[in-house]
Amino acid sequence: MTSLLYIYERGPLLLLFATGYILYRVIAAVRLPEYFSEKAVSLSRGRADYLLLSLIFVSAGMSMFIPNAVTVLAMIPVIRKLDAELESMTTPLTLSIIYGANIGGMGSLIGSPANMLLIGALDFFKVAGRDKITFFNWFIWAVPLVLLFLMLAWFTVRLALPKGGRTIPTKFQGRAKSISIRQKRGLKIFGFFLGFWLLTSVLREFIPVYAEFEFIAALIFTAIFLKVIFGRVRTGLAGAESKGSLMEWSSLLDGVPKQGILFLVILGAVVGLVKILDIDMYVAEWFKSLLSMLAVNGQSGYLLYLVTGMVVIMLTEVMSNTIVSTAFFAVVAQTADSFGANTMGLMILVSIASTCAFMTPIATPCNSLAYGEMRKVSLRTMLVLGLVLNIFGILLLSAWVWKVIPYVYG
Repeated sequence: MTSLLYIYERGPLLLLFATGYILYRVIAAVRLPEYFSEKAVSLSRGRADYLLLSLIFVSAGMSMFIPNAVTVLAMIPVIRKLDAELESMTTPLTLSIIYGANIGGMGSLIGSPANMLLIGALDFFKVAGRDKITFFNWFIWAVPLVLLFLMLAWFTVRLALPKGGRTIPTKFQGRAKSISIRQKRGLKIFGFFLGFWLLTSVLREFIPVYAEFEFIAALIFTAIFLKVIFGRVRTGLAGAESKGSLMEWSSLLDGVPKQGILFLVILGAVVGLVKILDIDMYVAEWFKSLLSMLAVNGQSGYLLYLVTGMVVIMLTEVMSNTIVSTAFFAVVAQTADSFGANTMGLMILVSIASTCAFMTPIATPCNSLAYGEMRKVSLRTMLVLGLVLNIFGILLLSAWVWKVIPYVYG
């Protein structure tokens, strides 16, 4: 009975990821990535750095509302097409979607699995003020933070542009095609997907009793969602004519990223090894000792946030972000009070920092999928620029959470 109750409670989250993957296949089937890429090129005004900016913002915007790994899967065909046309652009194109997808994920409550874990951890540890977090007020502090972080990412990824590669050849400019009927249908399906998951999140926040029926609502939505995608479309008088479905069931397995999945399998093996050897527990104990050294008369101030962000981001580079965030939720929940710190603020910092590791291919699923699927990505450039962005990110995230979170949830 407990397992069934757990499935019932977590069912909406599972359906979100399942329908998110199907949405990705729809986006690929109707060639929306190609449409977006042509739009990005046309808006770049002949400048490669503007092209990267477009890709970063498109990836971030999508990952705010669909799983960031799904966002990367949808954007890979975009950068593949551009990579085939533009010389020496593989690394900056790949890093653009990695940065955008990872950063965008923290922009909303449903943007990252780490945010879902955060809500569960806040409830589990009964952290004061957790009931003040809503779908809307998350946007108040997260969206400005995301915009600032995206600009930092853009300035960083520009360093990967090759010398003499600051412009886009004229033949690739201003050639965006008009949107097709199938692409319009794809956009409507995306709007339907986005509208439901936004609505159900709002209802859950403002109507507590709705949580008891959310799984049923999600099941109904999923059924309609599948019908719209895989059912035949009736047109004409009294539905006399019919058109084929937008996508066939068999196409769900098309384009599965084999190399990217291999990286995820390796990542899973690393996670298992970490748990077996209790490495996460050793790290947690070490961090408690580090926090104790930082405490000065029970008040550590900004330094506590800075070190927390630094440790979480750097550990995420070599360990699963889920493992890191889960372990450190417990650590900061148990130690924040003794340092005179805002427990909820530190736990939010752990959540968003764990999704913002940019150096290594195994840091996040976004990194793994993109690096595994795109050939000739410079690992050295990824490491160096990732370190630069990590440093800027640590400073930005820690300062923002330290000052803004108490103001929003105070």
